[in-house]
Amino acid sequence: LLTWIGWQQLDPARALPITVAVLVISCPCALSLATPAALIAATGRLARLGILVTKGHALETLARITDAVFDKTGTLTEGRPCITAIATFSGNENRARELAGALEATSAHPLAQAFQLPGVAAAQNARLHPGSGISGWINGDEYAIGNPAFIKTFCGSPPPEGIAADWLYLASRQQWLAGFCIADTIRADSTAAVAGLQMHGIASHILSGDQPETVARIAQAIGITDFRAAATPEDKLTHLASLQQSGRIVLMVGDGVNDAPVLATANVSMAMGSGVDVAHAAGDTVLLGNQLAHLPAAVRVARFTRRIIRQNLIWALSYNAIALPLAVGGYVTPWLASLGMAASSLLVVLNAPRITRLEEN
Repeated sequence: LLTWIGWQQLDPARALPITVAVLVISCPCALSLATPAALIAATGRLARLGILVTKGHALETLARITDAVFDKTGTLTEGRPCITAIATFSGNENRARELAGALEATSAHPLAQAFQLPGVAAAQNARLHPGSGISGWINGDEYAIGNPAFIKTFCGSPPPEGIAADWLYLASRQQWLAGFCIADTIRADSTAAVAGLQMHGIASHILSGDQPETVARIAQAIGITDFRAAATPEDKLTHLASLQQSGRIVLMVGDGVNDAPVLATANVSMAMGSGVDVAHAAGDTVLLGNQLAHLPAAVRVARFTRRIIRQNLIWALSYNAIALPLAVGGYVTPWLASLGMAASSLLVVLNAPRITRLEEN
């Protein structure tokens, strides 16, 4: 409007074409395409890595993370545990397996897979004690399986000698029945993922409800020095909050029901594709192929996407800042303004696909 009024005073014949040129140049096409074009390209690139983006802020926050916090079972390990040893204190081994199988049949935790037995009915009125174990009724008697501390509070008799902190124990209200040693395999790409994140300046942590001995062994094997063991869901939230309060931007990676609260609380989260639905719902991204080695590549894509967005925005703003005064001054015709607007938008659109060609390593 100011351009129209000004040129009506200077040269009325040129007022209309100059005003049209100003309108064309000021159209924010390139500016409005700068971010969406890059985000679409980045989302496609991450999909090729097997990473599904489910929340809008995920890419932006992933580019800024300083710490990655991992659950252990089903995340850093395969989540296919097996029983490697059984110690019976009362009754026989087969009965202990049946009771443990009935209790664990009510659980979605990956450790429950080690106790699966065909034809065993699930325990009645089962109750999950997060980070501790499971209790339930079988044939009129109450039983529980879990870590030693939980069983000590459940059972009325003292524990047998030589109780191992990293075993699971089965007990009734009256006596300890059996102990189970559970082993899980470390994911083959866990070490590579941690090393790749470290190269990006990202510190790795483990938050696990398992016993310190087990967690320490896993942490040492994959190169993580900071870990928290025997952590309840509340403990995990507290530790995550302490990292955030110290100014850290945290990525949480997990797969289970116990991980849903911290997945929802983290700055950005990633649920394992093999995890339960509630973890998928809480996560900002889903690692469909369960390949942790793609984590460093995802961070690289996110950071490169942020760089492309900045380039696009700088170009779009610079173009308008230079071309608009020229148009107001009458140095740009409408057809030239149209050409410039199209070229500006085209440059932004062609810059974004560079993300799809970004190498993984």
